[in-house]
Amino acid sequence: MTAASNGVLAIHRVAIVLASVYMIAICFSWANIKYMLKPAVTLLIAWPTAKGPSRAAFIGLLLSALGDTFLMLPDQETMFVPGLLSFLAAHILYVTAFDTTLRLSWMAVPFGLFAAAMVANLYDGVAKEGVAVQLGVAIYILTITLMAYKAALTQNALLIVGSLFFCVSDSILAWDKFLASYAWCEFGVMLTYYAAQLCIAVAHVPEQSQR
Repeated sequence: MTAASNGVLAIHRVAIVLASVYMIAICFSWANIKYMLKPAVTLLIAWPTAKGPSRAAFIGLLLSALGDTFLMLPDQETMFVPGLLSFLAAHILYVTAFDTTLRLSWMAVPFGLFAAAMVANLYDGVAKEGVAVQLGVAIYILTITLMAYKAALTQNALLIVGSLFFCVSDSILAWDKFLASYAWCEFGVMLTYYAAQLCIAVAHVPEQSQR
């Protein structure tokens, strides 16, 4: 293992430790700890990808940290759309970063069913929102579905697992916001979210991407 690999591993280990502290902070409602750690963990995950093969993946991770910041601000009703747009832009960049040609495959069927199920389940809740939120959610569902589909086409296990974790995370988040809120939702969202970002980042660090 090279010195560079050791450095990447060390940074991601720190990110995992801080993410674990964040999960504990959720359980005990330590608001100040959550404010300090939420975007910081994503930035740490992103750091090793700065010199990776895909500038798009790195910028996508930075935009995710921006989205984290928007969504943790007190006025969440106002900040939801900027947060949504930040993550939408991040997912579009991930789609461009995944190194494969977009083509039609039988795998489009399950991902298409996922998108249809999301729209059907969220319809009643999202219909009560303004036009900006309705359009944003619809485009977001299509984009994250496309991201997961393209990840599957790469046949890269890290990208596939990361994208599926994102689908789970965003499904829980959408259910919590638009349909019904449960005490475990924030924990579930953040656990799968950090796992997703870590998988995508590791797939785009310089040495890992060459394997």
